[in-house]
Amino acid sequence: MSECTPRYCIIGAGAGGLTCARHAIDAAVKVTVFEQTDRIGGTWVYTDAVGHDRNGVPIHTSMYEGLRTNLPRQIMGFPDWDIESDVSYVKQAEVLKWLEGYAEKFKLQKLIKFEHQVIRVSTTYNDGSKWEVIVKDLRNQRYDTYEFDYVMVCNGHYTHPMIPEYLGRDSFEGLQLHSHDYRNADQFQDLDLLLVGAGYSSSDIAIATVKVAKSVTISHHNPEKVDFDIDGSVTVKPAVSKLTSNGVEFVDGTEMSFSAVIYCTGYKHTFPFLSVDCGIRVEDNHVQPLYKHVININRPTMALIGVPFYCIPTQMMDLQARFCMKYFTGERKLPSRDDMLRDMEADIAERKRRGLPRKWMHKLPGDLQSKYYDDLATTAGIKPIRPALMKLFDECLRRRGESVQFYREDNFEIVSDEEFRTL
Repeated sequence: MSECTPRYCIIGAGAGGLTCARHAIDAAVKVTVFEQTDRIGGTWVYTDAVGHDRNGVPIHTSMYEGLRTNLPRQIMGFPDWDIESDVSYVKQAEVLKWLEGYAEKFKLQKLIKFEHQVIRVSTTYNDGSKWEVIVKDLRNQRYDTYEFDYVMVCNGHYTHPMIPEYLGRDSFEGLQLHSHDYRNADQFQDLDLLLVGAGYSSSDIAIATVKVAKSVTISHHNPEKVDFDIDGSVTVKPAVSKLTSNGVEFVDGTEMSFSAVIYCTGYKHTFPFLSVDCGIRVEDNHVQPLYKHVININRPTMALIGVPFYCIPTQMMDLQARFCMKYFTGERKLPSRDDMLRDMEADIAERKRRGLPRKWMHKLPGDLQSKYYDDLATTAGIKPIRPALMKLFDECLRRRGESVQFYREDNFEIVSDEEFRTL
């Protein structure tokens, strides 16, 4: 490639980084992917380790032993790379193998600098026309500086735990951890365990720990939200009011004793390597200013991939990558900064009208998900996500609401762009 070929920096070699790299090389640009671990896969890499890895880098993955996907493989693949299996809800290792196959198919491995941690991204020159990226080569313990024309941030958002600041949390004498550091049920043998939260990790951990713990209790804001039909003894309580030295007081005034608490309370967006001059800020998990939740309005040669949640992540990230490449290559022209800001503000206003708090400004509940995908596709003139996938997503959510323990026993087939069927 010539010296004038645009240079792309992609941060992270998980699903988002891989699909960005795949679509960037299709545009005949020069691509460098920085991955701080020694392999591809991002959050889909399982390790027993918690805390930090051998290079002193915080463990990225939140995978736990025996994890199966909470969405069927029929909607979790990329549009041109399906996950193959005999069942719909596949194991973590199958997803990782699928990503490794994707990297091999599109010859992405050669683009990736493994054990290279991005330390700082900042603009160069007064007009901010280029990006300076400082990277630590973890193997050789040295720092290198690179210059790029475009930056695609794909560092994921299932890594930095969000832990509630309950009164008395420091006085609790038992074990406390976030689900990010949960690996298996063994350490909770014969303990009275409290799980805070009603999401996927909470129900999965309850299913595993109820077999060994003395008792399992799930606390969350809306006890009617999910039917925890888990074999064994699982108690459901309302939200936590405060922690005591040996237990918890709930908002209904009741108290219970516990020897361990696992916070299944989600994750927060963090971009510690982005300098202030990148123009991105995060307030209460709301990342701004982003055009269509993906392009940095202040510096539109930067994209943040995978920010929206409560979605079909792999399909969405592939769609976002294709959306960005339409504009980064000049095939389409971005609106003016003022028009992009107005578009963002209209989206925020609609979310506020629906009663969504600031921390959910990137959540895609209900029809917001399909509307978002259709908007990306229509705006950039790219192939949309097939309607059948959205219908199957909604059906899977409904079935999980009926049975958190058994919904993964269902199997499906996509029969057309519009329809799926249950096998």
